[in-house]
Amino acid sequence: MEKFKIKYFIFSIVSGILLAITFQKINAFWLAFAALVPIINTVLKNSVKKSLVYGFLFGFVFWFVSLYWMYPFVKFNTGGIQAAAVSVLLWFYLSLYFVVWAVFLSFSKRRFKPVILSFFSASLWTALEFARSYLLTGFGWNLLGYSQASFIYFIQISDIAGVYGVSFVIVFINMLIYYQLRYVKESKYIYFVLLTFLFTIIYGYIKTYKFYTDYGEEFKAGIVQPNVDIYKKWDKKYNNEILENIKDSVGKFENEGLDITVYPETVLTEYFENDKKTAQFIKDISRFGEVNLIGSLTYDGTKIYNSVYALGRDFSVKARRDKVHLVPFGEFIPFRNYLSKYFEIFDSMGDFNKGSELPVFKYGRLAVGATICSENFFADISRKLVLNGAKILTNHTNDGWFLNTDAPYQHFVMNVFRAVENRKNVIVSANTGISAVIDCCGNVVKGTLPDEKSVLICSVYQNNDITIYDKIGYKFVYFCVFMSILMLLILFI
Repeated sequence: MEKFKIKYFIFSIVSGILLAITFQKINAFWLAFAALVPIINTVLKNSVKKSLVYGFLFGFVFWFVSLYWMYPFVKFNTGGIQAAAVSVLLWFYLSLYFVVWAVFLSFSKRRFKPVILSFFSASLWTALEFARSYLLTGFGWNLLGYSQASFIYFIQISDIAGVYGVSFVIVFINMLIYYQLRYVKESKYIYFVLLTFLFTIIYGYIKTYKFYTDYGEEFKAGIVQPNVDIYKKWDKKYNNEILENIKDSVGKFENEGLDITVYPETVLTEYFENDKKTAQFIKDISRFGEVNLIGSLTYDGTKIYNSVYALGRDFSVKARRDKVHLVPFGEFIPFRNYLSKYFEIFDSMGDFNKGSELPVFKYGRLAVGATICSENFFADISRKLVLNGAKILTNHTNDGWFLNTDAPYQHFVMNVFRAVENRKNVIVSANTGISAVIDCCGNVVKGTLPDEKSVLICSVYQNNDITIYDKIGYKFVYFCVFMSILMLLILFI
């Protein structure tokens, strides 16, 4: 029976807490470059079996602290016991990715030299983040790179390798810092750290100099954050109140000469194509922009879609885009027949249908690619929109489900990386989350706070740039996956 030491339990817990607070809204992003050192020390000084336990503890603490909001989020629609069960199961599942990383890092510690092991560790971490983003419909929340959303110079490498490239560099630096602390008399590891850091920052400085805030063709945008109470949003008796709330907000757009107005996901409570009052309301507010992007549910007689409509100033529907990646348990219920036995609320929840195309809203000089809520988790959706001709990106979201937690902040920063990866301005319109304009370097030009009724009027810029990331997509991630598998095969052989 192997004996576990208290100090390694402490190291695992400390590492999990330190890593969690690098994310929003605490946002101690600078800690990310050393937050993994305690768990790396623990894993490299213990057996594979022990590393499995320590890795799980590290992961569970990290997810418990950074995704604490999962409990009130689930409880919103269920009971406390059910919410606790769902939250713990999710934290447990997500922790397994950390277990895999810790186990293979421990297994390989005597077989690779420090710099090679550091490369292997960073590659494996990146591959596992990618797997987590897509397996079982995907959960791309709090990828390590997202912690650096405020460190503008550091995240510019995203236009080559995406957010996963930022994650890779952070893990690589953590490994080298560990070795420098372990072998104090050898200075080569700190040189590797400095070279990696300097290369990243210098590249970032060059790119931010090129893609300054007002880069591209200028347009004037109006953004609406109506702050509708989530309890009222799906209750038809509040329909008039909600429409009046929006109408009061957009009155500020009068005489502003806007090129584009952007509204949140499902801002309307009725299918406007089937409801005369809602249709008249939309006709009234669509006069403010040359193109108006409005989130609404769509019912075609048999199916329901979560959509964004592009309407002209004359109320004509120019295009419609349906959400292509639906949220499990939010927009569809997997294993409904089985789960509804234990969670009665699933019987009352309907399923949305998934869209199949990614059209770009092209109107006059404008070319806009819209993502709907959680679609901004998936960098490839924004990339495909850009390759389809989008010169500006928008994200239409609700975020009212998250209540007063860190979740709206953690969701919002994903848009920062979509801006840098594609070098496109991103316009975010949230119901109760964070609405903003983000420039193509990831700077928040103008924004709101969560849970406030607000409108923004701001200049946005569109351009024709196609980045290396746009051209190669996930090639860097595939390289990390390939190298991880290759090095593991070398170990086993």
